[in-house]
Amino acid sequence: MSRRSPSQERALRIELLRARAALERQSLALGVQHLGRSLTPRGLLASFLPGDTSRKSPADYLLQALRLTRRYPLVLSLGSSLLSGVARRKSRWWKLAAAAVVAWQVSRAVKK
Repeated sequence: MSRRSPSQERALRIELLRARAALERQSLALGVQHLGRSLTPRGLLASFLPGDTSRKSPADYLLQALRLTRRYPLVLSLGSSLLSGVARRKSRWWKLAAAAVVAWQVSRAVKK
C-alpha cells in the first residue's frame, strides 16, 4: 500500500467533513419538513387519533371519538358543555341525534 502525503490526507479529511456536513444539512431539512407537516391541523389530528386515518369511515371516527371520551373524560365534559348551548336552541334535533347514536351503538353491540 502506498502511503499518502499529509496534504492528500488533509484534502481527504476535508472532503469527508464536507460530505458529513451535507448529510447533516439534508437530515435537518427533512426533519424541518416533517415537523412542518406534523404541525398542520391534519397532522395534529393524526397524532391525536392514532391509526391509519386514510381509510377510515365516519363510523370509525365516531368510535374513535367514543374511545377518546372514555380515556379522557374531560373531552366529553367539554363537548357536552359546548353542545348544551346548541341543544337549548335545537333541543328536538339534539335528542333525535343522541337517540340515533345510542340505537346505532346498541345495534353494533348486538351484531358482535
